[in-house]
Amino acid sequence: MDNQLASPQARLGAYLVDIGLAIVTLFIGWLIWSFFTWQTGQTPAKRLMKQVVVSSKDGQQFTFVQMLLREVVVKWGAGGIASGASNGITWVIDSLFIFRDDRRTVHDLIVSSKVTQL
Repeated sequence: MDNQLASPQARLGAYLVDIGLAIVTLFIGWLIWSFFTWQTGQTPAKRLMKQVVVSSKDGQQFTFVQMLLREVVVKWGAGGIASGASNGITWVIDSLFIFRDDRRTVHDLIVSSKVTQL
């Protein structure tokens, strides 16, 4: 896949849509939908906003297992623990990384991913 990187505004938009969907569906609907969208390297919001998570090494779309690792283990698990321990400072730092030239957040760097616009 040779798509352009998703803009910081598009990435922020997808993040906010994911939060909104999780709230509206009491998280359960969002989680069920995620099990389908993760198969295509997307979260529910990334699907709606035509974004996809790909490998930063070869540009291949992330698999279900890679998305599970990225979303659950790194973002929710490690990110949640670090954010809780730092009163949210690590979450702010991670979020601000979308303004780098490569638009990769800390969790993207950890799992070697990038978000592209379809």
